[in-house]
Amino acid sequence: MFNSSIDAEAAFYAAFSNADIDAMAAIWMPGSDAICVHPGGPRLCGLDAIRQSWSLILSDSMPRQFELRGRLIIGSGDCRIHTLEENISVPGTEFVAPPVLATNIYQKHRDGWLMVLHHASVSPESVADTKDTDKPRHSSQVLH
Repeated sequence: MFNSSIDAEAAFYAAFSNADIDAMAAIWMPGSDAICVHPGGPRLCGLDAIRQSWSLILSDSMPRQFELRGRLIIGSGDCRIHTLEENISVPGTEFVAPPVLATNIYQKHRDGWLMVLHHASVSPESVADTKDTDKPRHSSQVLH
């Protein structure tokens, strides 16, 4: 599997970029624990529903190019939460999608790190000036 949440995330965006459904499915937690929310879409629970949604998205076999910005990683122990901006374009075309904010959660298991949540939403503005951080920040602050 993946040695870190950063490795799992790199594999996620590589699978997305290359329209590779098998590689995409290998990143996710098996069974019913995983959750995925595509922009404007419903909550999908479990690997079967998630794989089906990605099969539809990737069925065009269109390569996509990602510029990832403003990555922030928080968490400790066996859980990492990544937030970032996805900027998607299609090489050889004029297509450029609006910025998408994504939250990706990874959990460490005996075989390595796997994705347990991908939640994406169209962003009202870009985080272009935000610097990436690949080092997890630990927080004891109550968020809600």
